[in-house]
Amino acid sequence: EGEGEDEFNEDEAYIEVGEDFDEVAAFAEEDEEAARLSDAWKVEQSRRAALSEANAELQRKLADYLRSVKKTDHRSQAETSVIDQEARYMKCLGQLVELRDEHRRLEGMYDVISAETRQRLKEKVAKAMEIREAFLEFKREIFRGSENSRTGKPIPAKLIANFEEQEALKDTEVERMRLGNILRRNVLRKLELTLKQKENLAEGLHLIDFEQLKIENQTLNEKIEERNEELLKLRKKTTATVQVLTHLKEKLQFVQADNQVLKHELADLDVELAGKRDALTQLKHERDVLRADNHERKQSRGVVSSEELLLDFEKRRQHILAQKEELDRLHARHAMLLGKTSSTKATAAAIARF
Repeated sequence: EGEGEDEFNEDEAYIEVGEDFDEVAAFAEEDEEAARLSDAWKVEQSRRAALSEANAELQRKLADYLRSVKKTDHRSQAETSVIDQEARYMKCLGQLVELRDEHRRLEGMYDVISAETRQRLKEKVAKAMEIREAFLEFKREIFRGSENSRTGKPIPAKLIANFEEQEALKDTEVERMRLGNILRRNVLRKLELTLKQKENLAEGLHLIDFEQLKIENQTLNEKIEERNEELLKLRKKTTATVQVLTHLKEKLQFVQADNQVLKHELADLDVELAGKRDALTQLKHERDVLRADNHERKQSRGVVSSEELLLDFEKRRQHILAQKEELDRLHARHAMLLGKTSSTKATAAAIARF
């Protein structure tokens, strides 16, 4: 009977622990709800600051608009516009006062809810810690009463402590993961609220903002037209540059073709010059031979007594002078062609660099 009562008590303890853990989980959800309400309160504060800034900006724009309206000649339209703007301004002020009252009411309600939630949290945490300690002690008693089925020895205290340490590490990891999950859910909720707030602000543009946007749009359109004109000028300039470049390319091709022709002519002239040089070398050799022969004959016989030798000598001298003139002419033509080729190469290089 004692063992039955012990088993019954153990079952009740397990049931009670499960119920308490369910309560702790529910309270964790309530704490999460309180955190969400706190985030909503912060969002409302940021929204209030944004509305204050928007109000100041609207007042500034209204003052600028009123100053600009006063400078125009349409007095009746200006007065009507001023009345409309004052009405809108008063309406905005009324809405701002209502929002501030609503904000104070929500702030007070959330403060009360937060205080109640914190108090319940303290009670639940204390109860959870008490139940946890009781549950740990209950498990220690079970461990101490357990025996090895083969040896009959009880479980060592060191092994029990090791089990408790591993369980504590697992509980810590589970708690860390739960906290991380809660933080990520809060961040997601904040981002969703921020996105929704931006959408609401985008939808709630006032007339003055619309007029300002129209003016800015007109200014941007003028800038776009100026940029289009500049782009058209650049396109015309690019077209002219392309035409000039095409003309220069065609001229370069023509000059290159002319240069090839001149190169062929220069090659032919080089061949002809080489032939003339060979002929000149042969003539020089023959001249040297004749000169040596003539010198020998002069030594053996006087030149004055031989009229035929004098005539032949004069003919050869005239022939040699003519060959020298032809050689000088060929040298001059060769130098002229070299200069023309160098000028053509320099022109082609300048066109290629352009």
